[in-house]
Amino acid sequence: MRRRLFAAGAAVLTALAGVALAPVPAGAGDRVPGAVSSDPGGVPPASDLRMVQANIYTGLSPERFQADVRRVLKVQPDFVTYNEVPFRNDAVMAPDGYGIYRDMTDRFTAATPVAWREDRWTPIAQGSWKISNWRGKPPGKVVELGRRWANWVTFQGVDGRVLSVVSVHVAPVTKGMPDLLRRSMTRLELLVDRLEAAGPVLVGGDFNVAYTGPRYPRDILSRSGLIPTYDNLASHFSTGDHHGYTIDYVFGTHADELPPVNHYPIELKSDHDAVVAEFAWTVDAPTDTTIVSNDPAGTRPERRAALNTLLAGIQAAEPGAQIALATASLEFPAVSRQLALALGRGVHVRVITASAEPTPTEKRLTKAVADSGDTRSSVRRCNASCRSSWTSAGLPRTLMMVSDTAGSWTTRFDVARKLGKALVSSPSQVTVRVGSIALEDGEQLLESIS
Repeated sequence: MRRRLFAAGAAVLTALAGVALAPVPAGAGDRVPGAVSSDPGGVPPASDLRMVQANIYTGLSPERFQADVRRVLKVQPDFVTYNEVPFRNDAVMAPDGYGIYRDMTDRFTAATPVAWREDRWTPIAQGSWKISNWRGKPPGKVVELGRRWANWVTFQGVDGRVLSVVSVHVAPVTKGMPDLLRRSMTRLELLVDRLEAAGPVLVGGDFNVAYTGPRYPRDILSRSGLIPTYDNLASHFSTGDHHGYTIDYVFGTHADELPPVNHYPIELKSDHDAVVAEFAWTVDAPTDTTIVSNDPAGTRPERRAALNTLLAGIQAAEPGAQIALATASLEFPAVSRQLALALGRGVHVRVITASAEPTPTEKRLTKAVADSGDTRSSVRRCNASCRSSWTSAGLPRTLMMVSDTAGSWTTRFDVARKLGKALVSSPSQVTVRVGSIALEDGEQLLESIS
């Protein structure tokens, strides 16, 4: 279970109030998410999300249509992508607690709305996008089946995350009309390319192509970065009354940040099953990450901004807390002094250095640890095996973790430099993270060289 944030992390950020801070998105981690319950009645954990793709046959009676919508919303999805609903009532598809968007220009733009939970997500941009525009009614048809539009919405979550959701319904293969699949997918690729600059893009829709069939446009999907849950989870299922084929999909980009962890169908009165996809973030929210940069040509505080960030983190550690520091070399006396002061007030200090020989600063800190008599504090040099593990694990040149008094990590500091003069004299950055995923990753990195 992901750790909660504690007061120490907030104390560090408060201590940095005089330093120029810039919130940035956290980098992608390599954390493997745990399984999410497939119980359709469950609610996804905070910060994770559930999406439903629902093609609800346009010819259903109002009663049967409403029954299908109730089944879809029973799983309390964050997002729903609807298909075949140009003349349905928004108030039914998005009752209290849900918002909905679709372009109401005509039946073609109105057929694919996006609905969302208003308690978790706020729309910050929206629009419709032409997928195909083949004009004319195929023989025996009463509708221009080749005219298709996607509706899309970009959202910001309550935790600051940004993503986009697209609802699509690709035209079927129909006698008297060209196969519009590949041109539709190419148009979708253009839309996704525009949207994903803001964050992950989730696409739900009936694509009228079998997942295992020869028409499946894997080349276009690979090029666009759209990956179906069926690929990520290495499983698929029939999605309705179409000879057992899988033709309804939930796709996603940025699978390193937001991978699917579960999917399953829901039987509907429609000729399509709804497809439920559940996702778990592998990166912390942008509000949990701060980057502090120095200015080597600036004033003394500006030159020391990165260094002072680390010193503030050490100063914020309370008696009984832990500080774990791994650095390529500890050379800055100011860091050693603050660590020694932390020892003096009862903080447990563990330092691992990869310097070829102990530096004078490391020697002074080693003596301070010995004088403290604290058996939970130490200064250790990283041997050849440790250095190999350091490299293979991908540790930064300096990694510092600070815990609360109960021993739970609360703040992580990453620096791409050893703790020497270059931290002040050259452009340097310290990345401060207080999100649970980054803290878990940091703990694993420390364990890899312990």
